[in-house]
Amino acid sequence: MKHKNIGRILNLVVATSLIVSIISCASMGTPSGGPRDYTPPKYKNSNPKNNQTGVKNKNIKISFDENIQLTNPGENIIISPPQKEMPQIKSNLKEIEIRLVDSLLPNTSYTIDFGSSIKDNNEGNVLDGFSLAFSTGEVIDSLQISGTVLNASDLEPVTGITIGLHQADDDTAFTTKPFIRVSKTDTYGHFSIKNLAEGEYKIYAVADADRNYMFNAPTENIAFLQDIIVPSAYSSPQIDTIYTDTTNTEIDTIISRNITKFLPDSLMLFSFNEGFKPQYLAKHERKQREKLYITLSDASKKIMELSPINFATENNDWFILERNITNDTLSFWIKDSVIYNLDTIQVTASYLKTDSLLNLVPALDTLSFIYRETAKSEKAQKRGKRGNKIDTIKVELLELTNGINGVIDIYASPNLTFKSPIKEINKEGVKLYTKVDTLWEEVKNFSFVPDSLSPRKYILKNRWEFEGQYKFEIDSTAISDIYGLKNGKINPTFKVRKSSEYSNLYVETQGVSSGAFAELLDTKDKVVRYATIKNGGAEFSFVKPGTYYVRLIIDSDNNKKFTTGNYKNGKQPEKVYYYPKPIELKPNWDVEQTWDVYALPFDKQKPYELIKNKPKDSKNRKDMKEDDDPIYSNRPTTNLEF
Repeated sequence: MKHKNIGRILNLVVATSLIVSIISCASMGTPSGGPRDYTPPKYKNSNPKNNQTGVKNKNIKISFDENIQLTNPGENIIISPPQKEMPQIKSNLKEIEIRLVDSLLPNTSYTIDFGSSIKDNNEGNVLDGFSLAFSTGEVIDSLQISGTVLNASDLEPVTGITIGLHQADDDTAFTTKPFIRVSKTDTYGHFSIKNLAEGEYKIYAVADADRNYMFNAPTENIAFLQDIIVPSAYSSPQIDTIYTDTTNTEIDTIISRNITKFLPDSLMLFSFNEGFKPQYLAKHERKQREKLYITLSDASKKIMELSPINFATENNDWFILERNITNDTLSFWIKDSVIYNLDTIQVTASYLKTDSLLNLVPALDTLSFIYRETAKSEKAQKRGKRGNKIDTIKVELLELTNGINGVIDIYASPNLTFKSPIKEINKEGVKLYTKVDTLWEEVKNFSFVPDSLSPRKYILKNRWEFEGQYKFEIDSTAISDIYGLKNGKINPTFKVRKSSEYSNLYVETQGVSSGAFAELLDTKDKVVRYATIKNGGAEFSFVKPGTYYVRLIIDSDNNKKFTTGNYKNGKQPEKVYYYPKPIELKPNWDVEQTWDVYALPFDKQKPYELIKNKPKDSKNRKDMKEDDDPIYSNRPTTNLEF
């Protein structure tokens, strides 16, 4: 009996195991197919062959080891010399077909640079930097140059800008002729122009929106070098070491081989915009009866003037102007009720306008401003006409926005902004008090002055004391606007921060003692504070604690701001430098830093954390470190030949 029971138990165990195994197999998902493929497509063959000479056929075929797809080939694939007619480009499974529409030039080397447009069909792995070269003559030009394009104002790598060459003796070519050789910058601002003949060249860059391979639109971003470029090449030995183990301690084989180095390989171009924008009247409207609103397309050196057409006024003194600092946003506040009660106001506007030759010339336009009552206003008027059973009198007060309450910084100039322009202030009714012990004492030497641009904004200025408590009082009816409205009682109280809540920063700028200014930046590359370089340093006092960066601008024209370049005048933009590390400022700290401004090359100046153009593809994940990033690593130029 025991043997039978044991046998039954064994049979039950085996059966149970089989059932569990079957269920487990049934519940399994689709096989994963192995580890993910991170390998980009590989070039197999082409017609013509790479570096083939004597090519006459304009149809080009290139094959790869797996199915591929092309990303935006019209933008990403660059053919040099540039083509007047857009070539026909398509992909089919493992092949790319290109049909050149332009005639092939005799005795010319051609380069088809695919940039990052080729990727495999399954995983999207990108084949970066692939190019094909051939020649219509008996030899193929083999020299090349490379470098980087940075945005001049913030040293950000410039992606996708067209790089081109002209013969060095052709000074007007950049604005009159297409480039003779072209390339484009990659994600990191790097570029390489291949298959060059021996000679002397000048190099340029242009954000070529119209794809004509020249600088013919003053709004385009450009870069240029005055230096003459002479391409060259030399053979250089390279040592490769093969190890026997994964720890790279036991050497198996040392192989020496020659590679071709091409020069120059570290050209640096600074992209800028000349700041030209066509100036014209962009908009005019009248949302309020008493205000005419006008915007221009760009900053204006001359303030627009208005002259009445359908009404009369003495000395043209019928409005008060409110403007921004660039004179392109204007509000004309009408003072006279007879004028602003007109449903239609017609004026002549005198201003500067860009003509067809891109010159600023005087312009005269007739403008009509029509005011239409809104439904809400019409209902309010009807209510007023019907009247109420009980008459009530509501005193309308001058509205304002109070920017004085709360806690202010030691360097602050708090302000009040009124709904309409101010006509008169009774200074006797405006007082500032400070608390001494438990009593409020009047402050004598303070000022309450109008803003230089806005007649509605008044600024409170005083020499504040750390931890001081203040009360600002304006008596009722002390202020009246141009429409006769008066203020109600105003009496905000506020405090000044403690000195221990601030940090002080001094940066010693080795190599730059004057003729420059520094900007304190937040973690988003935005300017927080400004300081002139004096006696070899910049001082930032009373800074709120936080993480900051420092940027320095060589102020060659002493105008206290970054100045762009100008191609016609051969003027480069002002040079910009970054302190290489973040600076941590803590409360009640005095921090000093020493900065050798010229220690790093321009493409290594900007701190990695501030660079916006960081890798985004799957191979460059968020955990990538600075040393792994092509922006900062010593990227080799394409020196290996097929």
